[in-house]
Amino acid sequence: MDPNRTKWIHKPYPRISHLREQLLISLSFGLFIFLFLLFFQPFGLGNMDSNKAVYVLGFGLITTFIMLVNYTLSPRIAPGYFDADNWTVGKDILYGLGNIISIALVNYVYHVKVGGQSIDPGAILSFIIITASVGAFPLTIMVFINELYLNDRHQKNALRISQQIESGVIANQFAAKQKNLIIGDSESDSIELDADDLIFVQSSDNYCDIYFLEKDKVSTRLIRTTLKNIESQLSVFPDMKRCHRSYLVNRQKISKITGNARAYTIHFSVSDIEIPVSRGIKKDSFFA
Repeated sequence: MDPNRTKWIHKPYPRISHLREQLLISLSFGLFIFLFLLFFQPFGLGNMDSNKAVYVLGFGLITTFIMLVNYTLSPRIAPGYFDADNWTVGKDILYGLGNIISIALVNYVYHVKVGGQSIDPGAILSFIIITASVGAFPLTIMVFINELYLNDRHQKNALRISQQIESGVIANQFAAKQKNLIIGDSESDSIELDADDLIFVQSSDNYCDIYFLEKDKVSTRLIRTTLKNIESQLSVFPDMKRCHRSYLVNRQKISKITGNARAYTIHFSVSDIEIPVSRGIKKDSFFA
């Protein structure tokens, strides 16, 4: 396989996880199937004399329904595979082809039951091949164009934010009255440090790793607490922001932001560790 093609299919890509986006895409594909079948009339549809539009509408509704079901069930069946932080172009295309095949199978059952046809294994295979042929090309083109657009947009936004950080436009907003932090749920399992030394917090279940500066070196401390509790404890410090379900960062330690088609990544001047920014985070408010 072409190395450039292999590199492209492994590129980061945003997984559609919001209900609004899922509904919009499912309805759009359902409408596409309806219009395609109505105008091109494959599978002998041209021989129908009456109720053709109603019959074809059924294919569109099934397409929308199956896509919504797949969007809902797939991440629950294989949560590791559908992890949004590890989603790629190749995974999205593969998932799209799986969508097409499942839609083709259910639509074939509809075609047999409602259209009064008999089940024919050869016809099933033909149905799947034609459906995949129709859907695979626009699916790949859509992913390709969207990846280019998102990658360009995120890189430009990341560059703009990085320039703001370097120029000091994003200024220090720490509350001057309180600089000492005590993080933890109990005296025996807590950490006290200066607010300016905190870099970020990473959570894992009911434990959190605290990354901080100690004598100009990065140190870590594991304590038993949740990120939600720490976020509440640090709510008086405007520069402590949640950027991901597993991370809380000190914006003043951010050196630059980079971006790809899937998301943005935070970089620190004091550490080589890179932290992802969730798609759900509003970037303008995060860095305001």
